[in-house]
Amino acid sequence: MPEHFSHKSAARLALVLALLVLVAVFAGGCAPVRLEDAAWQDKRLDMVWPQPPERARIKLLKVIQGPRDVLSAPSGTVNRMFDFIVGAREDYLDFFTPQCIAADGNGLIYIADPSVGLIHAYNLASKEVNYIFQAGEKKLIRPVGVALDGKGHLYVTDSLLGSVFKLRLDGSLVAELDGRGKLKGPAGIALTSKGEKVVADLQANKVFIFGADDTLQRELPGSDLADGLRMPIYVAVDAADNIYVTDTMNFTVRVFDSAGTYIRSIGRIGDTPGSFARPKGVAVDRDRNIYVMDSILSNFQIFNQQGQLLLYVGQEGALPGEMMLPSGIFIDQNDRIYVSDTFNHRIQIYQYLKEDTSK
Repeated sequence: MPEHFSHKSAARLALVLALLVLVAVFAGGCAPVRLEDAAWQDKRLDMVWPQPPERARIKLLKVIQGPRDVLSAPSGTVNRMFDFIVGAREDYLDFFTPQCIAADGNGLIYIADPSVGLIHAYNLASKEVNYIFQAGEKKLIRPVGVALDGKGHLYVTDSLLGSVFKLRLDGSLVAELDGRGKLKGPAGIALTSKGEKVVADLQANKVFIFGADDTLQRELPGSDLADGLRMPIYVAVDAADNIYVTDTMNFTVRVFDSAGTYIRSIGRIGDTPGSFARPKGVAVDRDRNIYVMDSILSNFQIFNQQGQLLLYVGQEGALPGEMMLPSGIFIDQNDRIYVSDTFNHRIQIYQYLKEDTSK
């Protein structure tokens, strides 16, 4: 548990979690509300990468520190409940160590926060906030991975419980996936176009693939990756269902095709652009550019499919566009990039500026 998380904070959190059962179901998960394009941009921010005169490829849209950046007014339902519980608006549950992110592209965002054992559920469109802290009868202990299937379900991995849960968007349990005794420390999770669930297990040193019916089907790597995986923690899937795995302690990203055949590796150990000191989250945009978060370098690097470095974004710091030990990264269908700026206790949202090919 981080040093900044005091005993007083822990006691307050325990009280809030105990009483959160009273909070109404997260309405944003049920209503198809969409955040308009213009509302994504915080007009106070004007940051792009690379710098002029080069053509901008990445633009910073928003920095979200916590509920106060989302909720519309102090008189909201969730606000009144929190005022009743803790007596002050300052006692909202802010981010502690945000990691994996899942978003629907319309303003609904789920953020795993393993240090406090819950999932933050933010709806930027309806300006609502809620929290998921249990799956059925089981209290979440260390939720790391989150993924949306586009059919009203949220998948959550818990590395200490060794479980993958299928929830409805309001947090109610549908099922716990049967890992057949193989799951040890499930972390990152991503879905293929066929509805398969791809789960990185950092303790088993495997990637497990569950079918569209949520049954365990197969595992990676096969014998074609001779040196295996060492602490695979994050995964991503592209439009062709190729699988990208952050092989943390091998300091690289492994790429497999949709059948699970090993294709290549991207990056190597180092502290210069194009190499990794501590690779974490991985994501792929619609042009199949590959984004890799590096916790130690405090940036995300962008590679093409051949593994060539195109650009890196960020540096250590606490200003907008800077990062402190970041971890997760997620890209939605609109090429918005969500970053867990973990030890700045916030998330940042960027936009990939796709080149206009219509001209």
